[in-house]
Amino acid sequence: MFRRKTTSTAPWAGAVVLALLLGSLLGAASPAGAAAGRDCRAATGQGRVQGLPQGVTCSYLGVPYAAPPTGARRFRPPAPVTPWRGTLRATAAKPGCPQDLTVGGGVEDCLYTDVWQPRGGGAHKPVLVFLHGGADELGAAADPVFDGAALADRGDAVVVSVDYRLGLLGWTELGGLDPAYAGSGNNGLRDQIAALSWVHQQIGAFGGDPGNVTVFGQSAGAISIDALLAGDHPERLFHRAIVESGPGYLVHTQDYARAAATHLLAAGSITTVAQLDAMSTDQLLHLQATAQQGVSGLADALFFGPSVDGTLVPGPVVDRIAAGSARGVELMVGTNENETDYWALFEPSVLDLPLSAYRSFPAPLADQKQRMYDVYAADRPGLPAGRVVNAMVTDQLERVPTLRMAAAQARWRPTYVYQFDWHVPYVPGLPGAQNLGAMHTLELPFVFGNLDLDAFPRGAATVAAERPQLTGLSHDMMDAWTAFARAGVPGWPSYTAATRATKIWDLPERVRNAPQENERALWDAYSFPDWDLRAWPQQG
Repeated sequence: MFRRKTTSTAPWAGAVVLALLLGSLLGAASPAGAAAGRDCRAATGQGRVQGLPQGVTCSYLGVPYAAPPTGARRFRPPAPVTPWRGTLRATAAKPGCPQDLTVGGGVEDCLYTDVWQPRGGGAHKPVLVFLHGGADELGAAADPVFDGAALADRGDAVVVSVDYRLGLLGWTELGGLDPAYAGSGNNGLRDQIAALSWVHQQIGAFGGDPGNVTVFGQSAGAISIDALLAGDHPERLFHRAIVESGPGYLVHTQDYARAAATHLLAAGSITTVAQLDAMSTDQLLHLQATAQQGVSGLADALFFGPSVDGTLVPGPVVDRIAAGSARGVELMVGTNENETDYWALFEPSVLDLPLSAYRSFPAPLADQKQRMYDVYAADRPGLPAGRVVNAMVTDQLERVPTLRMAAAQARWRPTYVYQFDWHVPYVPGLPGAQNLGAMHTLELPFVFGNLDLDAFPRGAATVAAERPQLTGLSHDMMDAWTAFARAGVPGWPSYTAATRATKIWDLPERVRNAPQENERALWDAYSFPDWDLRAWPQQG
């Protein structure tokens, strides 16, 4: 789940090089299921690990998947872990990677996983690997919402959550300063690849099946999965993928990545990598914050992230998927009905924007803007203009491009689509920011079975009043996620151009063919480009 930033908008968004698989580096894992079911011990190829009993699961918190990216390894690709002697105590969560100073916390020695294993023992369980969101500058595997114990228990699966480098440390292209650092702009992606490689090598020690790995992520984490799907042979890292609220076109272009790096470095008059190496973690975060001053809206929310670099990500995501880059991967994708309502948690005025303030509307469709608004308004009688505009923005940024990605993959493998519609019930008379819909991130407590909705207006009271119904919805979502991970079938029909079958997560649940089809079709003439919006002022 995202944490609040002290800017005008919240962070919104949160490729395979086989040489990075690190198989020869990590050693062979012990036989499948070697972790004792009751005493929470595992014998990996790196060394023995002591976990922590957590109800009916074992949790292993802070197991390293790569060497600390510190000292000479700062801004370098992840390196292998040095095996340890004795037993590693993995019983306390790590603080995560350095991030926005207004949030605090995090250390550069942060390349760790958290693992949850059902305590009943057994081997060859499906594996779910989670990549958190947070605009690639916030977030941590240790967020309580991402605790995988309930999901592991209910699904009889092994759940893994991953920390990866954020912000300037993980997503800044320094090849323009020194060719030896070319590709550093995707080091966060390289960290994720290293983590998935670690899973293949070591997860058998925790009872998981390295031949049945599903990666799932939300927002920025989902966008990273998109980038991996566009790589060469992603099926060598994972067999299935679940993309939650993160369409592939939000992967940056190479030109954008270079421009963002130029802007960031200029903010600190940085001309050499040595200058960056000499800075403390806090100084780097101050530089990052300085560079983002004056950057607002989507340019701020999507400042960092994976990019099409010609190597890890050879080309635009949806084009690559349509051409079959992920033909060996089964895919499930989805969005929330009111994604952009999330921004109102930080800036309530976003719910009151008139059509004239909708400046991110695509220029090629400018002559259709009013007509499209009228269609959306007709489908939402009585709602104020700001709500209608937010529905259009959700479709532009999330729903419609996600459906394009689903259609591209459906050419090759069965693909499944969902839409999360449940929200805290509206109360007449309350301000708009207290009556929010199915916003960005709201599905996560349900997916993990951790029904803490305190971060959402009236969320705690709603859970207290409707716990049985909401628990049932959460259980059904957990069952779908783990059923997909186990066998590639979540429990509803696959998505095709003819039916556009979509699972609606709400009370009651249902399957609809082509929901909001008249609105989706309005975007048919628009070809969503990869992300290349450079909206911040130049330094100088």
